[in-house]
Amino acid sequence: MIDLSVLKSLSDAKGISSCEETVCGIIEEKMKGLVDDVRHDGLGSVIGMKCYDNKGPKIMIATHADEVGFFVRDIDENGFLKLTPVGSWWSHMLLGHNFTVVTQQGKEIKGFIGSMATHGLPQEIRSKTVDINDVYLDLGVASRQEALDLGIQIGDMVAPDTELRRMNNPKYIAGKALDNRVSCAVGLYILERLKNKSHAPLSFAATAQEEPGLRGARTATDVMHPDLAFAIDTTLAGDTPMNKNCNRLGGGVVLSMIDSNTIASRPLIRYVENVCKRVGIPFQYAVFADGGTDSGNIHKSFEGIVNMTLSIPIRYMHTNQSVIHEDDVEACVDLLTTIIEEMDEATFETLIS
Repeated sequence: MIDLSVLKSLSDAKGISSCEETVCGIIEEKMKGLVDDVRHDGLGSVIGMKCYDNKGPKIMIATHADEVGFFVRDIDENGFLKLTPVGSWWSHMLLGHNFTVVTQQGKEIKGFIGSMATHGLPQEIRSKTVDINDVYLDLGVASRQEALDLGIQIGDMVAPDTELRRMNNPKYIAGKALDNRVSCAVGLYILERLKNKSHAPLSFAATAQEEPGLRGARTATDVMHPDLAFAIDTTLAGDTPMNKNCNRLGGGVVLSMIDSNTIASRPLIRYVENVCKRVGIPFQYAVFADGGTDSGNIHKSFEGIVNMTLSIPIRYMHTNQSVIHEDDVEACVDLLTTIIEEMDEATFETLIS
């Protein structure tokens, strides 16, 4: 079983886009003793380097550290907080859920998303979702001044308030920000597996600001200039009554063939498939033309980088409560650990010839 304490520390931490410092700080602390050097880009990404003096193709693993959330846009006279979304939200999934405001001093103040009273709502209102710009946070205060007295200011981060937990089948894990903290945990699990081992040059980047435009992927790639890169992210599971596609929780690591801004390297896909089959790692495919990952900026960098995305299936992405499966996490760790341990110049040549 995976070390749930690592994933819990990352999932429970608050860190929307541009506010990743707490999450990246946890990752940097946990990388101590597992990497040879740590670097940062100008956006706040943290990058661990291992075996960088070794020969062989430089491998990069990219996992974004940010989560979707809100900024405080305004505080009205009654103390309600008007919010601006950071990342993609469906307002239908917000009403009544708990959120936390994190002030500039680091103080955490709890509230929840308010809504119309349900009794007596006409059908034309019931059949619509709330405009995302009308979403507000109820702090349980009487006035704007009371909100200000709590230390809240315009621009403060507002993040989901949920704690990670195992579900009734303990392999099912629920929590917030699993897009993409589960992949940050995967990177740390890989480094732990590779502790005291020699292999091709490796960098593990927890990137900033993926949700609003894959920004940290570009700057972190500029720091490392890799030859081969894997973005690790989450992808939609289609195993619920309301979502249907070929991916399911517990089905294995997902090989993402295409999304809205990336088409994976075909030789790399074939190589990864063969590794999975040879080692006995369960895997699935995603062929979705929507969404995107850090690969969207990585593969276009410099002369072009051999690149693809490996994903963890997830239910209810970009909500307060998403769900993943432990077996898929372990499959992703097994796959990337194997690739890193066996990658050499001759193998890499087969990916570019």
